[in-house]
Amino acid sequence: MTENIVKTLVWVIIGLVYLISVKYENSVVFLNVGQGDATLIQHGTTQILVDGGPDLSILYELPKYVPIYDRKIEYVILTHSHDDHLIGLLEVLKYYSVDTIFYYPGCNKNENYEYLLQKYHNLKEVSAGDTIRLGDIDMNIIWPVKGEDYGVCYKPFDGDINNDSIVVDFEYLGKKFLLMSDVETPAEEVILQGGLIGSNYDTLKGGHHCSNSSSSKIFLERVSPSLVICSVGEGNSFGHPGSETVQRFKSLNVQYLV
Repeated sequence: MTENIVKTLVWVIIGLVYLISVKYENSVVFLNVGQGDATLIQHGTTQILVDGGPDLSILYELPKYVPIYDRKIEYVILTHSHDDHLIGLLEVLKYYSVDTIFYYPGCNKNENYEYLLQKYHNLKEVSAGDTIRLGDIDMNIIWPVKGEDYGVCYKPFDGDINNDSIVVDFEYLGKKFLLMSDVETPAEEVILQGGLIGSNYDTLKGGHHCSNSSSSKIFLERVSPSLVICSVGEGNSFGHPGSETVQRFKSLNVQYLV
């Protein structure tokens, strides 16, 4: 009973602040969730949420863009099972209905990921070559390429869960977007060699929070983004964005936002 009262009070307070001013707007928003990832794509009254960040921050961010009376998010994409992408999604699922949760069944599991798989049954596997369509938005799954089927999961790319992250690209509002999740250089190289991505992207969501182990020079030259988004927490202990990666941005005259 107490938990339900607290949940109700949270939504009442948030609603009073945003209900009057928030309207639907076609947009791609990189949400401020600290040291984690969360991207909201809004098309009319429908939404796609890619990852949810590390904590409750997502519940304060979503009402800035989605009217408080809209308690449905059509599609959610969980790029991989790390908590800084997953925990916020679990919070979202408590308060919003979701039609489909898209994921790639990698073998690296944890308690929160197992909870998601066991509690929710509206999950759908995706891998390279698949497309998630919402209205006139086609979210193209670029990576990962499906590994050997182990029955309950697919063989990891290289044992690093980051490199089994879902990568998507799409065109929307006349712009090209590429969301790299936590993919690092080894997977970037295979993506390039396989010709799986295009070039001249307007916005790149830098891999692994723009760490030094992602966004290699050859990758940036191929993708040739106009803008890179580095999703990081202020003063984070990981040193993100990496100084070497920032230098690569500067040397290629690529604008970046932290």
